[in-house]
Amino acid sequence: MRERLGGISWLLAALTAGFIAFFLVDPLDLVVFIGGAVLAGALALAILVRPQGPWRAWSNALGVVWFVVFGAFALLNLSLPVEQLLSVVWVWAWGIAGAAVEYRRGPAGGI
Repeated sequence: MRERLGGISWLLAALTAGFIAFFLVDPLDLVVFIGGAVLAGALALAILVRPQGPWRAWSNALGVVWFVVFGAFALLNLSLPVEQLLSVVWVWAWGIAGAAVEYRRGPAGGI
């Protein structure tokens, strides 16, 4: 079960990003959230189906991008109501958790 924990975290990040996308109207916001949901969902399914694949390296790479993109999105939208800002932080945290769990599993395979 522990080897699939990263996949579960990425799956939660994908589901929440996809759910939040239903409430967005700005095209750039939609691209960020839907693109993030698709990438996180694909990585989550890959980790859950085949945990011993080269997914750690992909998780590390997506984790860095996730950290920068959703972190910047949160920082640039500090004027949003607190519940909207917390939803962005929620998505950000699940993606970082997925990357951190996969990183802690050991050395990454080649991409």
